[in-house]
Amino acid sequence: MEDAAILVDGLTKHYRGPMWRQRPVPALDHLNLAVPRGMVFGFLGPNGAGKTTTIRCLMDLIRPTAGRAWVLGEPCGNVAVRERIGYLPDNPSFSPHLTAYQFLMLCGKLLRLSADLRRTRIQEVLEAVGMTDKAHQAIRGYSRGMVQRVGIAQALLNHPELMVLDEPLVGLDPHGRKDLLEIVRQQRAKGTCVFFCSHILSDVEKLCDQVGILKGGKLLASGTLDALLGGKGTELVLPPGHDPLARELLPEAEESHHDASGSWRLAFGAALPPEKLRERSLPDGAIVRSRRESLEELFFRLTKEGGDE
Repeated sequence: MEDAAILVDGLTKHYRGPMWRQRPVPALDHLNLAVPRGMVFGFLGPNGAGKTTTIRCLMDLIRPTAGRAWVLGEPCGNVAVRERIGYLPDNPSFSPHLTAYQFLMLCGKLLRLSADLRRTRIQEVLEAVGMTDKAHQAIRGYSRGMVQRVGIAQALLNHPELMVLDEPLVGLDPHGRKDLLEIVRQQRAKGTCVFFCSHILSDVEKLCDQVGILKGGKLLASGTLDALLGGKGTELVLPPGHDPLARELLPEAEESHHDASGSWRLAFGAALPPEKLRERSLPDGAIVRSRRESLEELFFRLTKEGGDE
């Protein structure tokens, strides 16, 4: 348990349905999950999969119907552990009459940071999210992306051991996305565990050490990207001038591409691993490598195979 930043055991949550609907609505169904410390973990799933419900249970904002969860080695209801967590909720909303500086000052007081440390940290986090020049403007005049940046700033304020971010990229422009990805990389380098949801799978694939894919309240897959995306088969790249060999291999290939330069790219299934292909007489300059599924391909394959929600 001490090795896990987040540990979930049989977490189940049912919501009460409409009056005419007797059966409760399941949001989580015996979810088991372990997120190691120091990792960037992407928690993925279609809308309604149960991601936000999971996060609200972890933050003790709602109580599960059954099951247990621990955060940083403590039960998720432990109030003291919250000082070690940075949390950004989905669609954050802050008091519109406050400025970003005033709001962060209030957060610092709630975190019991000293006056000097509050001022120092507020300047640091505002600079990190690119809001220094807007720090003394009222939040009511902020765009959605600017509010999101302020939310990220408050999640950084206490040097958290664990950051839990629910759709942190929503509303951010390309510069904001780039800044956030860099912030997450910096937090990982400091040993912080970052657990976040996102629908932008290309960013998740570039950033995460591990991912979990959820649908209908059930975990479909979880693990490192190498383990989840590898093992799809083998790819062979032949240099120009080897058309006879390419045509000989074509019947075994699942995909093929012959480009204008005369090179061939042949893709084979898992039945033909790289070491087996290398046993054949291949010309100099030929490249043999393992094929990887993209995270987007894996996501759509699993959520489609998982059945309708």
